[in-house]
Amino acid sequence: MKRSRGYLLLETMVAMALLSIAMLTIHAGMRQAFIALGESEDYTTARFLLQELMANIELQGEVVEGRDSGRFPGDLGRFRYEWSVRKIAITPPNLPSDTPPEVLAVFRRQFKKYMGLVTVRVTWNRMGAKYVKEGQTLFSPETMWTPPEEDEVGVPLP
Repeated sequence: MKRSRGYLLLETMVAMALLSIAMLTIHAGMRQAFIALGESEDYTTARFLLQELMANIELQGEVVEGRDSGRFPGDLGRFRYEWSVRKIAITPPNLPSDTPPEVLAVFRRQFKKYMGLVTVRVTWNRMGAKYVKEGQTLFSPETMWTPPEEDEVGVPLP
């Protein structure tokens, strides 16, 4: 049996080309998996940071309207935050016309015309892309600090 020369080199080159293509595909898949892992870790970290900021605001005895922004310390330095606390108006519901007067009186006495709204936003960068995680929550009007009412001359009323 006579063998043709040169097939061994050609077979080797084709096998190496297929192996190279397979390795590039595996490398691209591994790279994408590591990127997805990093992104999911960032989203988890951002969520915990967001919850921590909200808890710090909500656990205050009295919450004052305002806003702040900054950067987290240490290893979390690439994460930035913004938060704001403000009042939002609430319109009173239409009560049925047959509501007893004593119930109406209690409702009018206890109804607050506003609630507190906390908005927190955490932003970060990964590989040149910007990511944002935002959350909002409402809290009771009793927690909001309201300045004392003043008379016409600007003196707080007792």
